[in-house]
Amino acid sequence: MVTFYLANGVRRETAQLSVVMEKFLSEKQRIGRSRAYDQAMRYDFGRFLEHVGTDRSIGDITRQEITDYVYEKHGHVSPVMKRNLLTNLSVLFNFAVKEDCVDENPVEKIDRPTVPFQKPHVLTPSDFEQLLRRCYVNHWYDRLTVYVLVGFCGIRVEEASRLRWTNIDLQRQIVEVPATVAKKASFRNNRIPPNAMAWLRAVEDKRRTGPIIGANWKNLLRIAVRFCPIDYRQNCIRHSFCSYALAVGWSLADVIAYMGHSGSPAMIFSHYWNVVSAEDGKRWFEIVP
Repeated sequence: MVTFYLANGVRRETAQLSVVMEKFLSEKQRIGRSRAYDQAMRYDFGRFLEHVGTDRSIGDITRQEITDYVYEKHGHVSPVMKRNLLTNLSVLFNFAVKEDCVDENPVEKIDRPTVPFQKPHVLTPSDFEQLLRRCYVNHWYDRLTVYVLVGFCGIRVEEASRLRWTNIDLQRQIVEVPATVAKKASFRNNRIPPNAMAWLRAVEDKRRTGPIIGANWKNLLRIAVRFCPIDYRQNCIRHSFCSYALAVGWSLADVIAYMGHSGSPAMIFSHYWNVVSAEDGKRWFEIVP
């Protein structure tokens, strides 16, 4: 039935939520959104579908149901997570409006949670050096490479963990982030800083063919941190890259380009400027094997 509707369009009287979801994901795949995007949206939509019922018409979903789903069922998650849930559902309902499945997007009338500013947590240069050296000594070259790409090249850990060894061009000193890997499906080349080149050269003869790290990369990275007593928090290595790069004089445009960030330049500057000292920034980009 889903295949029939996808081929013939979704009519208002038969616009089941599950069918609209599949049509939305099919459309995003057609225009080139990444596999990671598809997986993330499919996961979020699937949880919402389980909550409201698999046989519901999208036109029957009320603003109150969505509000309860975000603020009651997910009352334990952070304001950022709640805002992300609302954003993803809003994208889906906007698609339903475009397809004439509903007259309006009910998510637009739901207030977004306030996200209080929190100073980003960054690793000290000595902590990051300790993590890299622990990986090197233990022959965890896959994890070492991922950390180097995140900490010195600004690549998201999810992106770095999906790269292949062939995406690292040591001759041109470039890391290629293909559109199929990039979060926003936007291809970019990140130049490798000199100290990152030193680390990658150190493991050059250990490179394999295929992916840099296995599919169980989350567990592998978690183990590396667990065996290294440092003050680590989620995403702190990428936050560290941004903070230290700005501290040593990288332009805001270059930092945004390296990170593949779509956020406001003013927001990024206000969050990461003056978080660390120029001296520590210099130490960060002088960490070598």
